[in-house]
Amino acid sequence: MDLSQSMHVLTWEVTKACQLHCRHCRARAIPHRNSGELSVGEIGAVLDDMAEKLSFKPIIVFTGGDPSERDDLDQILEASISRGFITSISPSVTPRITDELVHHWAEMGVRAISLSIDGPNPEIHDRFRGVKGTFERSLQVAHAVVESGMSLQLNTSVGRFTIEGLEQMGELAKALQVSSWEVFFVIPMGRANLKSSLDAQEIERVLEYLADYQGKVGFRVTAVGAPHYVRVQHEGGYTGDQPPRQIVREARGFAFIDHLGEVYPSGYLPLSGGNVRERSIVDIYRESELFTSLRDPHRFAGGCGACDYSVACGGSRARAYAVFGDPLAPDPGCILSGAELPSQTVARIATLRP
Repeated sequence: MDLSQSMHVLTWEVTKACQLHCRHCRARAIPHRNSGELSVGEIGAVLDDMAEKLSFKPIIVFTGGDPSERDDLDQILEASISRGFITSISPSVTPRITDELVHHWAEMGVRAISLSIDGPNPEIHDRFRGVKGTFERSLQVAHAVVESGMSLQLNTSVGRFTIEGLEQMGELAKALQVSSWEVFFVIPMGRANLKSSLDAQEIERVLEYLADYQGKVGFRVTAVGAPHYVRVQHEGGYTGDQPPRQIVREARGFAFIDHLGEVYPSGYLPLSGGNVRERSIVDIYRESELFTSLRDPHRFAGGCGACDYSVACGGSRARAYAVFGDPLAPDPGCILSGAELPSQTVARIATLRP
């Protein structure tokens, strides 16, 4: 697939409303819905645009906030499913998410559910999510997803508050019979800050663990916010003798639509390429200056531009922006690009860490 022309995954924030209080929340979720949210009709028009212009239909993940806060969620899901998109939901685990609702989604044709579990016990997960009892309820919902026949994706945020339970999380992923485990490296944005994220050496060690773990399980393991996972896998021999393939990351195979229609390269990179109320999502993805620049490794500064893995990896553009205010800057979360940072920058980052 030509990732400059086709999206592989589209994550769609249909609302910012959510009743959890997660410490890392990218969206800075709010208790109530915004009256400016895209309507079902507007969402349908965007779906029609993609169905008409894209030869490959992306996987669509409806998220938030908490998508179940929308009373018209069924209509949104039906609009996506009826147009032939592989449709997934990433709900917040609140009392709204019952076993009956999970089975209802399966009957509608939803293909997968993404659940966030950030620690192997309530002490870690509930503290991180801000509501007691969320861990146990998440396990119940996970079992309901598998029983319904849908694929279960487990999302785990890894940062200062959760890293201690990562290996136990790997065991939990196996026990829950997940189809994929996505490990999200905390990016300092939203409610998260640099003190809550890992440094380059810590990220490297986690990636080495994930690469080793991936070779022992039968499901997909993905590192979100750390595209240099492809380098760690290749250098460790986990991908055999084949050169590493380009991976999906910000603006390259991936796009994010927020509840107001702004189109971002990632939910963690708050720079918009345009709004679907004014311009085609496909045109924004293919032609906007922001998206095209993030797909051009020759424009990356420092170590990311000079790295042998600049095409296959490219570094986290979201972390570069969060730390330096420039999405084309080196990724300070990689031990290779970090070595190229000016000494005064390294010193400044160090002062922000615990």
